[in-house]
Order: sequence, then structure tokens, then C-alpha cells
Amino acid sequence: MSRSPITPLREDLHNFFRYCERLLVASSQAPDRSPFSPEELRRICFYANEVAKVADAQRLEESNGKPAMR
Repeated sequence: MSRSPITPLREDLHNFFRYCERLLVASSQAPDRSPFSPEELRRICFYANEVAKVADAQRLEESNGKPAMR
């Protein structure tokens, strides 16, 4: 069976989700793990906020009847 090629953005999203899941599992299953450093927390918050802004902007465009960004 032949698979359709994955567009770079979708592959990037797949990788993003996979790494987020790994981070969440690792932090929840290892209570003895050292906490995130202040710099790690800053970066986590920065990227979480930036991704949320992109998602919010796209949802707003779709709710206004504009085609989704692809």
C-alpha cells in the first residue's frame, strides 16, 4: 500500500506532538526527576504561548469564514 507524502508542516506537527507527549509522560512518571530550570520553564512558556497564538488566530479566521491557513 502506498502512502501519501506528508507535507513538511504536518510532519513538523507530528514531531511536535510526539515530543510534547514524551515530555509530559517523563515528567509525570518520574517524581524524583529534577524540576525544570528557570530557563527551561521560560522556554516552555514561550513556545506554548506562541503555539497558542497561532492556533487562536487560525480559529478566529475560520470562525470569520476565511479559509484555514495551510
